Amino acid sequence: MAHKENQKAFVITFPLRTEKWQEDRIGKMMRMLTTFYNDRQRKLVRRYIYLSHSKAYKEAKGKSVVAFKNYMKENGFSQYGLDAFFKADTKGALYQCGLNSMFLQYLSQCAWSAWDKKLFGNGDFVKTTKVVNIFCSRNQKGKFCGFDYDLSTFTIRIKSTCTKKIICTIPFIVNKKSDYELFALSQKICRIGIVRKLIRSKYKYYVQFTFEGIPYNKGRNIGTGIVGIDPGPSKIAIVGDNKVEILKLAPNIEEDERKTARLKRKLDRSRRATNPHMYKEDGTTIKGQRQTCFSKAYNETRKQLADAQRKLAAKRKIAHNELANTLLEYGDTFKVEANSYKSMQARTKATSMTKSGRIRSKKRYGKSIKNRAPSEFLVILKNKLLHYPNGKYYAVPASYACTQFDFTNESFTEHKISERKIVTSDGIQHNRDTLAAFNIKNAMVNDTSAKKKKITKSKEFFDIVKMKASYNEFCVMERYLLSV
Repeated sequence: MAHKENQKAFVITFPLRTEKWQEDRIGKMMRMLTTFYNDRQRKLVRRYIYLSHSKAYKEAKGKSVVAFKNYMKENGFSQYGLDAFFKADTKGALYQCGLNSMFLQYLSQCAWSAWDKKLFGNGDFVKTTKVVNIFCSRNQKGKFCGFDYDLSTFTIRIKSTCTKKIICTIPFIVNKKSDYELFALSQKICRIGIVRKLIRSKYKYYVQFTFEGIPYNKGRNIGTGIVGIDPGPSKIAIVGDNKVEILKLAPNIEEDERKTARLKRKLDRSRRATNPHMYKEDGTTIKGQRQTCFSKAYNETRKQLADAQRKLAAKRKIAHNELANTLLEYGDTFKVEANSYKSMQARTKATSMTKSGRIRSKKRYGKSIKNRAPSEFLVILKNKLLHYPNGKYYAVPASYACTQFDFTNESFTEHKISERKIVTSDGIQHNRDTLAAFNIKNAMVNDTSAKKKKITKSKEFFDIVKMKASYNEFCVMERYLLSV
């Protein structure tokens, strides 16, 4: 099963030293899992469409969320219902090729994650063209279904639970000079997986170990105190006990937009040349027609585009980890405003005109969120805090209206997005983001604050006494920041 929330665990991926026949065997297993997963998802989609037209479905959805969940659970749409559905009638070719129920259980968890968002979250559709690039097994009484490993020789064995035979034995590469990796291998292993990644137009294979506990400390010390963070699409404002900063996320990571556009145009030309049935004479697409022909040049170009995006993502993740390590020195309790980045990247619905009479662009922050990945940074920061006994992470609800609050007269004032400078009632001018981070730092929250759906903004959510005591020091640090 999946790890419980906030359970202390960490993952390390080791490259495999594979031979050609071993890659072919693993590739065949992943192709079978891909076909099986998409087939099961299509059957679930057909079942859902059939249920959605029934009278009982409409009545249950109209009553309450609990009634709707119970109705869907009765019809097999639950975590355990999908587990049973994925494991049913699979004693044939899948098991003969080395696949087992534990691999299928992991697929059922992925499927339920998609259906949970579709039924009870913000999901729009369920994907039935997923490519499976991982199969894994969890620890059961010290054994792993489908896997065996030897840490003395650093080898992983894939075995068939049906025929009781070893499919292949593959060595994995460990840096024996790395204290981090050697410490991890001495911990208890709770899950093992084989992962496939597309790197430079070729598949590379890795073994992924999930260890219980906390990773090796490389000598970093966490600070003490409360830190407030106001995260934006591309920048974050930080206010600590001794620090006020505005930092850009992944500052040195820039996408080569000309190269990306060139590859996308090449893909479009190839798609139009090999799939003429998809387009009208004027070049517009025909609704309902799908791409059926994928040429070799098209696939190679798509791999080049995917590799460029992979490199950007890897560099961006490294930058986020470095920034998170820096912030841990500022304090041990972090309060972060829970912004909805999905709503930020959506286009504006209302149509407006500029002063010259042109239609104003409906774009918002989609490009910045794509390039800077602020949500990924917050997840990394939260996970790093869990590795320390005193580390705490609190999500401050956006309904607290920290940007609007002026504690000097205990009032709320709405500001336009274009207003980057805010003057409080005492006549002092502040940066919009740093003032919001100051309010977030002094907001009174707990573990259940972000889960409450209806919260009206009120001064009762802020520690006014503490804000008055630290206000002068905040003004000095902010003035120094703006003067640099």
